[in-house]
Amino acid sequence: MKNWIVALLLGAALTVSAHEMNMHMAAGEKTLKVAVVLFDGVEEIDYAGPIEVFGASGATVLTVGLSKAPVTSVYGLRVLPEYDTADLPDVDVLLVPGGGIGEAWKNPQLLAWIKERSAKVRVTMSVCSGAFILGKAGLLDGRQATTTSSMRDELARHFPKAQVMRQRFVDAGKLITTAGLSAGIDGSLYLVQRELGAERAKAAAGYMEYDWRPQPESK
Repeated sequence: MKNWIVALLLGAALTVSAHEMNMHMAAGEKTLKVAVVLFDGVEEIDYAGPIEVFGASGATVLTVGLSKAPVTSVYGLRVLPEYDTADLPDVDVLLVPGGGIGEAWKNPQLLAWIKERSAKVRVTMSVCSGAFILGKAGLLDGRQATTTSSMRDELARHFPKAQVMRQRFVDAGKLITTAGLSAGIDGSLYLVQRELGAERAKAAAGYMEYDWRPQPESK
C-alpha cells in the first residue's frame, strides 16, 4: 500500500514538472499546433514518440481520425481520437505515422483528406511506413523522401517519381519524412529545431533524456 502511494505521488510530481516546463517554454514564445493522424494498425512509437517531442517543446498536440471511434494500435493499445476529419481546427503540422497501413493507404477518404489538409499546413511529416500513405496521396512526386530502412526499395517501386533517400529523416521543405520507429523522434526534434529554434529542441531532448545529435538544417 505504501509503495502504491509513493508511486502515485511520484507520478503526480512528474506530471506537474512536465506541465510547468511546457508552460514556461510556451509563454510569450512561438509555438506549433500539431495534428497526429490515427488509424487502426498505427504503430505506437510512431505517434507516441513525436507526441512526446512536440508536447515537451510546448506545442499543442491534437489527434484526429476518420471518426472519433477508438483506434487499435499495432500492439493493442486503444486510443480515442480527439477530432475527426470534419471538425479538426487549423494546425501547423500534420503528422502521419506508419505501422500496419494495409487498410489506411487504400482508404480513398483518408487519402483525399490528407492531400487536402497538406495544402493548408506549414509542414506534413510522416514516420516509418506513413510515407506510403503520403505517396498514395500524391505528396511524394518530385520530392526526396525516406521510410523505414527495410521498405525503401519498396517505396521506390511504388512511387518512382519520388527520390528515395537512405537517411534517418529527409527535409524536403514542406514535407519531412523519417525512417522507422525511433527515427520519428529525431525527425520531430529536427522539425522543432527548424521551426522553433535549436534551444527549444535541445530543451525538449534534455527533458526526455534522449541522446539527440542535432544535424544542420537543410538550405
